[in-house]
Amino acid sequence: MGKLKRIKLEPEDSVRIGSVRTFLDVFDDRRDDTDYVYFYRGHSNFSYESLPSIFRNSGWIKNEDVLFQELILKCPGDFPNQESTFQKLVKMQHYSLPTRLLDLTANPLAALYFACSSGNDSRESGEVIFFKIRKSHIKYFDSDTVSVISNLSRRPKTFILPPECSTPERFSAEPEIQYLIHEIKKEKPYFEPKIQREHLRTVVCVKPLLNNPRIIRQDGAFLLFGMNRTKTECAILPDNILYSPKKMRVLVIPEKKRKILEQLEALGITQATLFPEVDHVSLHIKDAYYIKNTKDEN
Repeated sequence: MGKLKRIKLEPEDSVRIGSVRTFLDVFDDRRDDTDYVYFYRGHSNFSYESLPSIFRNSGWIKNEDVLFQELILKCPGDFPNQESTFQKLVKMQHYSLPTRLLDLTANPLAALYFACSSGNDSRESGEVIFFKIRKSHIKYFDSDTVSVISNLSRRPKTFILPPECSTPERFSAEPEIQYLIHEIKKEKPYFEPKIQREHLRTVVCVKPLLNNPRIIRQDGAFLLFGMNRTKTECAILPDNILYSPKKMRVLVIPEKKRKILEQLEALGITQATLFPEVDHVSLHIKDAYYIKNTKDEN
């Protein structure tokens, strides 16, 4: 007797999307609030967690510093010394190395595309996740807080958050934090050697430098995840940045994914436009002319 397939129950508090039009109807609930910015993320499977790739495998997070150094060691021309650690992480994410970054987009249709680009999840409902982030909380790529969290990537798995101290000065004098400050000063010699403990445990939204065609096309941003008590424990994503239109999760009907992708293509949202690198463009062209259920011609 074969194994029973585990059924993933969809949440009851959800609205199911079957077209671009029904997806856009969801936005009727969004309120104009000049103090906030909306970002989006598309998952091809509604059961996926909003978790950076580095935390999806214990071998990766335990060797994060090794992964970081190995890619730079083997591809030094792609990682100039003058680039910050955050900029290096963005490039590593671009090259599919696991990092503590989570991709976001300011373009909801781009997120819908990713929710429909199923791969092995064509039979699972996709999901578009909404983020509502206060403008004053958004960081830029050269922020000191971004440098502090990014450089956790360079620290070994034994890095543990020291206990709370009475002042940032005393906390920063802890040996573990001194090592972290040493890494930060490599990219920011002027960095004031004073770190706030809570910054290491936060998740911040970061606007990157627009020097990457993919980021430009996708109108991209990132959530940068800090740590919990230990470096191998992920910082907790705060509930207050998640936004549910009509207080519902936005799921994509599996059988409608292909139809939605065709509608998005008519609107100029395709693999070729979101991934302008030549390998992705060639894949898009190849797929456009692929005919199913036919034998390859010689």
